[in-house]
Amino acid sequence: MCTEDGELTVIHVVTIHNQHLYARQLDEMFRMRHEFYVKQRGWDALTSENERETDEFDNEHAVYLMNLDRFGNLIATFRINPTTTPYLLADKMPDFLDRPAPRSEEIWDLTRWMVAPHARRKSAGEIADAQKVLICGVMEFAVARGITHYTCLMDTVFVQRMARVWPVEFIGAPQRFEDGDGEAVAVLIEAGPHILATSRDKTGIYDAVLFELQTSPPDTPSERSKRNAALEKESPMTETELTRVREAARHLVTELKTQTQPDLEASIQAIDDFTRVLRADGDTARLENA
Repeated sequence: MCTEDGELTVIHVVTIHNQHLYARQLDEMFRMRHEFYVKQRGWDALTSENERETDEFDNEHAVYLMNLDRFGNLIATFRINPTTTPYLLADKMPDFLDRPAPRSEEIWDLTRWMVAPHARRKSAGEIADAQKVLICGVMEFAVARGITHYTCLMDTVFVQRMARVWPVEFIGAPQRFEDGDGEAVAVLIEAGPHILATSRDKTGIYDAVLFELQTSPPDTPSERSKRNAALEKESPMTETELTRVREAARHLVTELKTQTQPDLEASIQAIDDFTRVLRADGDTARLENA
């Protein structure tokens, strides 16, 4: 999808299965979170180390929606956690709720919404292009995962703006943050194909913006056999096996040094003897593991 200034942007779905491919972007995201929430917002209670902000909800269940430019740089991002596992609003900030915390496979929690400074809205009442793309990406993700609602602890200054695009229901009274500036309110955001359709109408983005790399390893018997064989080759030697290899290596060096005249046949024979020792060690290890 191209924004009005011609910038190509795509929302990448980053999960535990493909996050090894997004190491640079994840580092950039955690640094941006430190800059925005800790330094600018003054939320000193957040866990931040080496100028990277993370918490216990950056776990194997977390999904990051990353709006990346054509060079792979981060423009905007959301973190999403399933409510069937511990999540921020229910397990760290339940005081913002006036009802039991939602727990459902169809409800996920939106947190850590950020837009890079250069990509933020240019004037009051305007939704930045980066936010428009992210808004559609969040709803595309909902449709793909069967999500009907999102929970979110949202700054009150954003609620009215968000309600212009998504149906928003208060599930708690506005309260000031105990740590840092600002006031927030817990909301329930309706999601689904119908909300995606209205989001497209209101943002003017009709192209699909979501992209997810599928990296599940092949699981055929042949692939399992290859992986097991590779793991066996990578298994460390026992101390006994290592001692035998060292003795064989010393014997090989001695044999080669005792040759006063170049003797190709004798050198080849010495190397063959050493190779047989290595193979015997490998056979012994396989027998011991059988």
